[in-house]
Amino acid sequence: METSKLPLAQHFSNLRANPKWALKLLIAIVVVVLSTIVSSSLIDYDTLFKDTGLSGQQLEQTKAIGQITGIISGIVGGIIGIGITFVIFLLISKIMKSDASAKSIFSATLSYTVITSVIGLIVIVIQWIAGLSPTDYVITSLNIFDKGNSFLGAFNLQTLIGAYVFGVMLLATNRFSKKSALIWSIAYLVILIGFALIGASFQ
Repeated sequence: METSKLPLAQHFSNLRANPKWALKLLIAIVVVVLSTIVSSSLIDYDTLFKDTGLSGQQLEQTKAIGQITGIISGIVGGIIGIGITFVIFLLISKIMKSDASAKSIFSATLSYTVITSVIGLIVIVIQWIAGLSPTDYVITSLNIFDKGNSFLGAFNLQTLIGAYVFGVMLLATNRFSKKSALIWSIAYLVILIGFALIGASFQ
């Protein structure tokens, strides 16, 4: 299959010569903020703090602090995550001796972030409309069949989409071979699912 025929391949290819990033950075931050706020509104803080023994005004204050802290940490974490993602993508590029510039890779990182974050935001909004808490269900994962099952939640369609976007980026922006891009995409899947399963084992 020709690289140009793959969805998003032409976009990522164009970033080699025209690596715009300012608007995408703003969009990425806005999406992170919106996703964090909507996700926070879906969390049942009464259930979350039910075992604390608090009641009345103390409980309300704790819930308010928890909600504000969650929003702030989510936003800050999301922004820091963009930087970490860029560093990882840049290191992979250097390891594979890609000739893509750091600016092109940063622009590609932002495109990856915007695409995957917008998909995540759409999923969260759908869950918000349906009244489904993200601590109970993620509608793109297998835990839709078993409420609160974190192990099934590790197998998520969003992870698969992220691996595809990552692979296309490596192929089109970094000019990896198809074999190398596929191997790195599989590694992406294994690592993200692995970390999700490890996280689930501690819950």
